[in-house]
Amino acid sequence: MPPVDLPWLQPYPDHLLEGIAAPDAGPDAVVVARETIELAFLAAIQLLPPRQRAVLILREVLGWSAKEAAELLETSVASVNSALQRARATLNERPPARRLEQMPSSSDASAQERAVLARFIDAFERADIAAVAEVLREDARGTMPPYPMWHDGRETIVAAIAPSLDPDSPQYLGDWRALPTGSNLQPAAAFYVRRPGDARHRAFARDVLRIEDGAVAESTAFAPDVFPAFGLPATL
Repeated sequence: MPPVDLPWLQPYPDHLLEGIAAPDAGPDAVVVARETIELAFLAAIQLLPPRQRAVLILREVLGWSAKEAAELLETSVASVNSALQRARATLNERPPARRLEQMPSSSDASAQERAVLARFIDAFERADIAAVAEVLREDARGTMPPYPMWHDGRETIVAAIAPSLDPDSPQYLGDWRALPTGSNLQPAAAFYVRRPGDARHRAFARDVLRIEDGAVAESTAFAPDVFPAFGLPATL
């Protein structure tokens, strides 16, 4: 069981992350900015606990001072500096295997991610648990902060989801609809559910996906109170 007293990063609108490199920056600066974002997000999401992940991105990617990061995370400057030191040590010991030049172009990656996202949404809308399983990696992880739910592995995730899609289960939630969207420069799905007896599909959760090798490697679901920040409706 992972620690539950540490904050997850909330989903962040893509348009606020685009163009991090200055418009007049040269090609070398753009490449460095792209690689910094790629490595920071990829490594942090995969390897670091939430507090270290938050500090790394605030300090190394967004350029915040230790004091600013401490105020946001409601902790001390010393704690921020310690978390950043531990995060750097972890990344130095286990650097990401894939470098920028080894990855597909952004257009190819986006096309693949859109296809996987479409399969993910379609599986839920059809309440097809077998199709949900097919779109997940065997070692996929599912979380829903701040709740202490941490599902490791395809079988564990499927077992947790299946009752909510089964009309014969007492845990059945209803009919699902979803809108494709994005968060943190990652694909995401805004899920709505129409419960039995209700006439409308109502906001349920926003799933931010990490996709690798044509399958979902991680799904982090956030409560519907984040929907307004992305201009998403409360009902469908």
